[in-house]
Amino acid sequence: MSNSDDKLDTDGSHDSRVTSPSQVTGHGSTQDNSPDSCVRRSSGVTGRGSSQHVIIAGFGLSGRSCANVLLAKGISICVIEQNQVTVDRCQLGGLQIIGGDATDPEVLREAGIERATEMAVTIPDDAITFRVVEQARKMNPSVHIVARCTFVSGGMEAARKGANEVVVAEQVVAGEFGRVMRELRRK
Repeated sequence: MSNSDDKLDTDGSHDSRVTSPSQVTGHGSTQDNSPDSCVRRSSGVTGRGSSQHVIIAGFGLSGRSCANVLLAKGISICVIEQNQVTVDRCQLGGLQIIGGDATDPEVLREAGIERATEMAVTIPDDAITFRVVEQARKMNPSVHIVARCTFVSGGMEAARKGANEVVVAEQVVAGEFGRVMRELRRK
């Protein structure tokens, strides 16, 4: 996913590039990503009419941001989240979310991995991210996987495990520091 064309890549290629800070969406976003927010709905769009189906593993700030963008586009999603309080709260709000471990093949099946066109692995733990990417790739060789990692080395490992794109936290932070430094006023 990139903010240059704001579209999901669905060509099935596995280019395994590490996403740069300029390719990360949400810069300057006004979305409600507070801890109490499940997801912002757009005009009642549920995504059920789309041929795309995206699985989002993890429903922290990154996962909610993905869900907001995808639902606004009318794309079908299913979220996998381990925090049962979050799952219960968001199910009441109508979000397609299931509780469980995204490394578990049964949980991935329940989320629709066989028909998924894309998967966003937003879990803030690189070791778990690697296992999710590897399992998802085994179960659906054509799914386009975007993974979150902490360091560039982790991003390279996620790509080796089967991620098509990786959002690397240290690159995003570096980009933001660079932006802030460029905007400093001379004293």
